[in-house]
Amino acid sequence: MNELEITDFFSKIADHVHDVWRMPDYGIWEVRSEPRHFTYSKVMAWVALDRAVHISEQYDLPGDVKKWSKTRDIIHEQVLLHGYNVEVGAFVRSFDSKELDAANLRIPLLEFLPFSDPRVQGTIDNTIEQLTEKGLVYRYRNEDGLHGEEGAFGLCTFWLVDVLALSNRLDEAREIFRNIVSRANHVGLFSEQFDTDTGELLGNFPQAFTHIGLINSVLYLAYAGGRRLPERAPIGTPAHRIHIGREDHSSHFVPHQ
Repeated sequence: MNELEITDFFSKIADHVHDVWRMPDYGIWEVRSEPRHFTYSKVMAWVALDRAVHISEQYDLPGDVKKWSKTRDIIHEQVLLHGYNVEVGAFVRSFDSKELDAANLRIPLLEFLPFSDPRVQGTIDNTIEQLTEKGLVYRYRNEDGLHGEEGAFGLCTFWLVDVLALSNRLDEAREIFRNIVSRANHVGLFSEQFDTDTGELLGNFPQAFTHIGLINSVLYLAYAGGRRLPERAPIGTPAHRIHIGREDHSSHFVPHQ
């Protein structure tokens, strides 16, 4: 694929997101129930267009930046209007619902809102209260069209570590991190899910996503603890916003020294 083909492909992706973002879908967890307007799906559509605008402006790539920018802003507005439930005090699983979804922990990590926003902190607190058992986080606790129960999700637990670390709640983040790390098997590997009662490893094993979550959490904990990282600051941090040339309004976060 040559340079012209790459830039054309890039523009087509953004245009596709612009065309389909209003459609319901099955969400990040690929539920077997009816399609919905999942909040996290809309946030990811926002991310696609937001990054498309940034890349086009930063590197002078072709594309309808004005169109992408307008749609990006509309998605942001719709997520805040329908994806956040005032009564619940958190971002919810799908538009105008009351159900929680651990995927919404990633909203500040994706730089959709700052960590200091009360809606972000409310989502974190509700996730801890309603989706967390014995330091492990469930994806959701509602109907998904599948029979049977599932365990707590390793990747979601690491997401909770990440957002607590960048919320200046470092002690909480470290406690949850130590707990899940202690649940690795005898050779240090993780499964997809955990039985919160027995500690049994459930689901796919070994699960790559869980191990990616582990690595990311180490980086976020190191950043929040004031350690020097070998690479650029992770996405979601104030330093990352500065690196890519954005105005930093992500939080008043100051890493611990």
